[in-house]
Amino acid sequence: DESEEKKESVAIPIGIKIGSQHTVIVTENNTFVTHTCIKETENPITGEKDYVVGDEALELFGDEVNYMLRGGFPGTEEEAELFKIYLVKLINEYGLPENSYVTYAVPSIESEVCVNLIKKVIAQLPIGWIGKEMWNDSFLGALAFEDGMNMVNRTFLVINLGSSTTEVVAVRKGGIVYSLVTGAVSGDIVDRKIRNEIQNETRGAVNIDLNTAREFKERYANLKNWEKVQETVHLFEKGRYSFRVDECIIRPVNEYVEEVADLIALQFLPELAERNFSIYRQIIKKDFILLGGMAEIPGLAEKLEALLRDRLDVAVRVKMPENPSTASARGAYTISKFRIEKKS
Repeated sequence: DESEEKKESVAIPIGIKIGSQHTVIVTENNTFVTHTCIKETENPITGEKDYVVGDEALELFGDEVNYMLRGGFPGTEEEAELFKIYLVKLINEYGLPENSYVTYAVPSIESEVCVNLIKKVIAQLPIGWIGKEMWNDSFLGALAFEDGMNMVNRTFLVINLGSSTTEVVAVRKGGIVYSLVTGAVSGDIVDRKIRNEIQNETRGAVNIDLNTAREFKERYANLKNWEKVQETVHLFEKGRYSFRVDECIIRPVNEYVEEVADLIALQFLPELAERNFSIYRQIIKKDFILLGGMAEIPGLAEKLEALLRDRLDVAVRVKMPENPSTASARGAYTISKFRIEKKS
């Protein structure tokens, strides 16, 4: 069929990483990153309902926005519907074509309900007419290295430092042998601790929202070259307050890296050794791959490597792809591109 052939020949590969905090969309020439949030609005004259999404929603409405995913998934029909509206808005805004092959990067989750909800959303989207599939985002992040699809034949460990969860995954030849996901160690918790540190530092005079705490972390957190950062706030009736932002960030970030090291060395690896000792022996000698937004903090990878070497008494190597926060979406794009090339 000539029209079918034509349709296949112009198929566009797309990779989409779905996260609780950010959504990343990768096409051949672009990488789009925006917040996974939505705000319902109403036209003051017509009373018509509309929605503002992503960074624009956050800029306009701050803490009033709705982050509709938990651990990278909608938990209810309502959240799934909002997530669909959100994605359709992005698809239109970025001009993503129907005639595309889309690979979605999603976290590990045990809830069948959540998986079915996201599958339902994906099925209703006006993209991916050539094909669509879903993969674990930690595995896909490893495909962002120069070796690309060759990573499918390897055995390795991935540490994915997300905003709402931390995931540790043992991968063998493209299959997940064992994974551990926890919400007890996450970027969100660091944000809350930073907010509390600032509150304590100013004796309750300065209360910042979590979004500002996150911005401080993204701008100033640095385990390599620590710099003194002073903020001054003028408060009505309370006068002028100065506080050291860097000191309010360093403690929560250091605690976080220690907790990640403990999670890997004291929980994940012993459990893996118990389940599959031969995989454990292979993995402990390989590079540990670090992904996720928290991995962007300068010096964090080096500090984690040092802590793991100390705890495991093994010369562990921690390595990161370029831009670890978008790596999973780039890996998803690699799969889509591979599928299209195979079809042609």
